[in-house]
Amino acid sequence: MANEYEQADREPKRGAGGSRKVNSLDIHTQLRDRICLLEYRPGSILRENELADEFSVSRTPIREALQRLAVEGLVEVRNGVGTIVTALDFDELQEIYRLRTEMAVLLGRMGTRACTQADTDELGALLTRSQRLTQSFNVREYWDINHKLHFVISDIILNRTFREIWDNLYFRAARTWYDVAKSMNAIATELLTMEITDLLLAVRENDAEAISYIKRNYISYSWQRVLQKEKD
Repeated sequence: MANEYEQADREPKRGAGGSRKVNSLDIHTQLRDRICLLEYRPGSILRENELADEFSVSRTPIREALQRLAVEGLVEVRNGVGTIVTALDFDELQEIYRLRTEMAVLLGRMGTRACTQADTDELGALLTRSQRLTQSFNVREYWDINHKLHFVISDIILNRTFREIWDNLYFRAARTWYDVAKSMNAIATELLTMEITDLLLAVRENDAEAISYIKRNYISYSWQRVLQKEKD
């Protein structure tokens, strides 16, 4: 079952001036995506009054969205300064990737629902989109495919605590990986296409253990590309 934040991710989003008034979940999702895409760089200050004007809401839903981001470790509230986008040092990033790798192995053992035809169809659509990226790379499209891919797998996890941690670590690591993807777009696209292809087979077979090890392998591959960029 999808959690409330995943449901918000899948709903159509409208910015200021749209026909539907945004709520704190919509705002949280949009701000989180901006942080992950490095539109808000580490050290950026997010001001409640400016965001309230942008989304045409009071400061209350803005504050709620920022509090959620703070719990997720993406921003930090500093007295007398405001809400600051956090940075990840190398040691912290390494810890996150190691934990994601170990969690991936446990994914199939923590309780998952049966994979459905809808899961297969969604992965098939994502595979088609990823293949198109080989002709024309676009980081926003790359982000959206990865984002939806993450939630296809997250959605099969029944253990809510495990899923919340799984989601949080994904978004905390995302900024670094998308920065790498922009400089290695051919390799990043190839890895994404390969991952979706492998997951599609595992989902068709309803094999949770296979899904676990596929995720583990591709998280590890991503980390190796991060290390390569650090060396360069």
